[in-house]
Amino acid sequence: MPQLKARTRPVTQITPQQRDRMFQVFERYYAEISREQFETDLNEKEAVILLIDRKSAEIQGFSTLKTVELTSPCGQNQRAVYSGDTVVEQAYWGQKVLGIEFLKVLFRKKLERPFEPLYWFLISKGYKTYLLMANNFKTHYPRFEQPTPAAEQALLDRFADALFGKKYSRQDGLIRFPVSLGQVRRGVADITERELQSNPRIRFFAVKNPEWKNGTELACLAEMTFSLPFAYAWKRLLKVTLGIELNPFLPMSASSPVASPTGHPALPAMGSTLLKLVLLLKSGGGR
Repeated sequence: MPQLKARTRPVTQITPQQRDRMFQVFERYYAEISREQFETDLNEKEAVILLIDRKSAEIQGFSTLKTVELTSPCGQNQRAVYSGDTVVEQAYWGQKVLGIEFLKVLFRKKLERPFEPLYWFLISKGYKTYLLMANNFKTHYPRFEQPTPAAEQALLDRFADALFGKKYSRQDGLIRFPVSLGQVRRGVADITERELQSNPRIRFFAVKNPEWKNGTELACLAEMTFSLPFAYAWKRLLKVTLGIELNPFLPMSASSPVASPTGHPALPAMGSTLLKLVLLLKSGGGR
């Protein structure tokens, strides 16, 4: 399988040739778009994560980024990194490069002001983007496990209002555009009946955003913490080295092992995972 690498660059450093290639990839997976709208959206952003083939050095995907700053009613500064257009060539689906690079971006932002909260503001018209948030961020909303708390909902509303104004509906959390600004092409990321039945997060997304096929976006919010990159690295290490997969459908405080899709115990708490690791090594199962 061809491999990707990621580079984050300011929008001002993106060359005309790179813009051409980005749009070429974008229009392959999204309908109802125009080059003019693509350029307008790109120029409104601050940075771009470029996904580049390691051998050919050709761009195979990207995600655009913008920092949004608000002041809460009590005077607290609140920042969010807003991710806009995101696409990856199908030959590279399943690779973790984009998620890891995005965590690096968030981590650097968090270091700039370590004592201020930092969020990821995401709009999603496809379940794959929603899962990128839901599967990797402990604190994220909306989510199937529980209703969004009032304080988090108010914060999400403020970010959405600031970016989209009247296009955003506080009643259902959806962003609707008078004219579609892009929608996933049919057959690219359709939701199958099997996915609906087996994955509660995909099922929740489909219910929460029933208009996703028309380009309607679901407004989402996730909190960035200093522990998040380490938790992600720990989860990846367990999966790659021992085949142990943390159950993504349980809160981190859960205490009982649950069978995972891989057939291994899906241990939701780090303490339980450490105990399992010790037992494996003592029994020789870790060799």
